[in-house]
Amino acid sequence: MDKLKNLTKKQKAQGLVLIVALLALLILPPVIGLKTSHWSILITVILYMFYASSWNFMGGYTGLFSLGNGIYIGLGAYITACLYLYAGITPWIGIIIAAVITGLFSMVLGYPTFRLQNIYYSFATFALLQIMLVIFKNFKTFFGLFKLGGAEGLKVSSTTNSPGTMQFLSKVPYYYIILFLLVIVLLVSYYISHTKRGFYFRAISANMEAAASLGVNVMNMKLQAQFLTAFFSAIGGGFYCMFLGYVDPSKMFGTDLSVFVMVYCVVGGANTLWGPVLGAGLMYTINRVVTIYAADFPGLANIIFGAILMLVIYFMPGGLIPWFQELREKRAAQKRAAELKAQNEGGAQQ
Repeated sequence: MDKLKNLTKKQKAQGLVLIVALLALLILPPVIGLKTSHWSILITVILYMFYASSWNFMGGYTGLFSLGNGIYIGLGAYITACLYLYAGITPWIGIIIAAVITGLFSMVLGYPTFRLQNIYYSFATFALLQIMLVIFKNFKTFFGLFKLGGAEGLKVSSTTNSPGTMQFLSKVPYYYIILFLLVIVLLVSYYISHTKRGFYFRAISANMEAAASLGVNVMNMKLQAQFLTAFFSAIGGGFYCMFLGYVDPSKMFGTDLSVFVMVYCVVGGANTLWGPVLGAGLMYTINRVVTIYAADFPGLANIIFGAILMLVIYFMPGGLIPWFQELREKRAAQKRAAELKAQNEGGAQQ
């Protein structure tokens, strides 16, 4: 038991050190001095890390593979934009309001959808995503109260550039904002994974019936996980709409965004702290590099994306982080076995 406690403390210390190291690493670009054209790509990479880490609460810890995470990203973007444009509420507050509203809405969706099992739940979330896409593409106003833009989208850009409206001439402030948000979601994820709630989440993922038989309130835990995913996803959506100054329903509620977020998390390693970060950083960067430097080969990025996904599923079904951990443990076990063998041989010779 003492060894287990010491191991847990050691893991906690390592996690905090890694978070601090990530923060220090991501602070370097402003110091080094990136080109203006590279800032948008860097910000988007970190944003996808944030999206994937948000999806991890539901899809990683509780094993609920949602294909409709774009619902929460899109709602966060639209609610933030509408509060800013039609109520004059600063995005700094509007994003939090949008996140709370979206989180509550996700719980309403959760009651009927959580009664479905496995693949049927995923299909239900995908169907809801398509419904949201149809609604926001075809309705130009919300009950005649304010404009949504329909298929043309909603412009959020302001004529004034000030911190109060989250409108900046430089990309650097947006970089620090999304960096801060990523650190926050990682800290929350780290904290939950080391609490009783995180244990319940993983118990539901491993065996829902067994967890229920041991007294775990499965529905309550699912709703909490979905609220966390929706809350943080909506924050990311609100940030994204202010960063671009535009909300595109086809982008927010499109299939690509939801699928990519899920795939990034799975490739890196769902149910781990750093898996979503690694998966999003690796996959999105490869996609962008191939798209930019192999423009003469349209579709090549998608082919590489699919190939990497198939290789990871086949050879590393748990994702990259668990694969690295297993490899390290195997090497450590081999080293211990070699040392034990050498000790036995030495003792026999004596």
